[in-house]
Amino acid sequence: MQILLIEDETLLARNITRALERTGAVVRHAGSACDARSALLDGGYDLVIADISLGDGDGLDLLGEAAPILSQIPVIVMTGQDSVRNRARAEGLSVAAFLSKPFALSRLVELVSALLRTGAGTWAGGETRKQGSSVVMYSHDTIGLGHMRRNSAIARELVARVPDISVLMLVGCPAGMVFEPHPGIDYVKLPSLSKLGRGAYQAGSLRIDAQTTRDMRMRIIEGVIDSIRPDVFLVDHEPSGAMDELVSVLETLRARPNVRTVLGLRDILDEPARTRALWSDRGIEQLVASAYDHILVYGDDRFFPSVESYGLSALRPGNVSTCGIVTAVRPRRRLIPPETPKRVLVSGGGGRDAFPMISAAIAGIGILPEQKRPAMTVITGPLMDQELQNEAIRLGSRFGVEVLKAVTDLPSLMAQSDMLITMTGYNSINEALALGCPIVTVPRLGPSAEQRLRAEALERAGLAHYLRREDLSAESIARLLVSAPVVPQAARPNMDGVRNAARLIASMCATETSQKMEWAHA
Repeated sequence: MQILLIEDETLLARNITRALERTGAVVRHAGSACDARSALLDGGYDLVIADISLGDGDGLDLLGEAAPILSQIPVIVMTGQDSVRNRARAEGLSVAAFLSKPFALSRLVELVSALLRTGAGTWAGGETRKQGSSVVMYSHDTIGLGHMRRNSAIARELVARVPDISVLMLVGCPAGMVFEPHPGIDYVKLPSLSKLGRGAYQAGSLRIDAQTTRDMRMRIIEGVIDSIRPDVFLVDHEPSGAMDELVSVLETLRARPNVRTVLGLRDILDEPARTRALWSDRGIEQLVASAYDHILVYGDDRFFPSVESYGLSALRPGNVSTCGIVTAVRPRRRLIPPETPKRVLVSGGGGRDAFPMISAAIAGIGILPEQKRPAMTVITGPLMDQELQNEAIRLGSRFGVEVLKAVTDLPSLMAQSDMLITMTGYNSINEALALGCPIVTVPRLGPSAEQRLRAEALERAGLAHYLRREDLSAESIARLLVSAPVVPQAARPNMDGVRNAARLIASMCATETSQKMEWAHA
């Protein structure tokens, strides 16, 4: 990608050049109108960026003179003299974009990438231009939002690491959930599902049967895959998808040699013997062995021996990686907590089954004398039934407890808290570990044993206080609120999973892109 930059401000030109070169572009800088005329005659550019006010001339006049040379090349004009007259002059020259100074360099980089993608096959003398790599990530998301959050963390690292990559996320989270926009990442919303039990689903919001919901989801997924033709298809947690909705898609992808399929698994799934038996009975073992190129475990074998416990190496010999914990939170050191907690955070995760823990925590505050009560904030979770949310708010108001449905930055609250009381979901626990926040964890009872196994592993490693569900009460919480928090006595698991996962997927994209280019020119 060859770019001509016409700019007489040396510092700005240097910064723009560095930003564009980080994307792999080759930038030629012309610092004056005279230099630009000579550079334009040399030709061979994919894009031109020009300032209007040059020390020895007018950038728009210069572009007008070079119009025959630039007829097939996109041009971006930038200026500190934004006016109706200058914009009209730029439009008369068919300028592709007009940027008013000052502007964010990230905005310029995105604009350059978009312009170079838009005209694929029509610029640079009709040369065919391949668009950037693409990745599709699937997360079915029913009970909680953990699958989507893992994929989101990897997606952000991926677009920061790989120029021009596009990540499209297929998500099944409930309607109304808000996705934060991010350059290079977009979302396709699948009709929501609600899990009734092991392998049993119903429509999450629509008043239709589960089979019709599945059929709609399958058509959307197949349409996305057929349209974007990804380099990598990353599936989180469910190898066959909810209600086996991915089986036909995986069969289609198996026939496309230039697509890599990756199964991402959190470190603990369920009781290993139960998981292996279930996978064998449902044909999941065969599906993983035949339809997936790689298995990526989001964990640390020192914390839980996932690869051995679930027999993953036997399914994809030589193609299993344990990348570390996947969390967007950067690990940091924690000051020694106070002898008793002054600020307590209670988090229900998604919230659908968190009310018993939350009500016990609020009641525990109520048992204590006012002078001994720590400040408590409760996050019910966006999926908690409205009736239960209202009850939590009512209970909290009796004892001065702040009760919120959701927050945009839960890790910031963890960082400010002396104790976290939470269920034992993957994301909340690992965010707290990264932040060094003392943890009291109350695993859900089922239908999976995943949270219990995680709580037991945390307790064995001295990383958290495990409060068993049969011991959960207002009294047990009250005792913890006036006791010294459990400070982790062991090193945290490897917390570098986001970077390692993104690095692996990026390498796959590079390999597939190279193979596609070789095939196209054969």
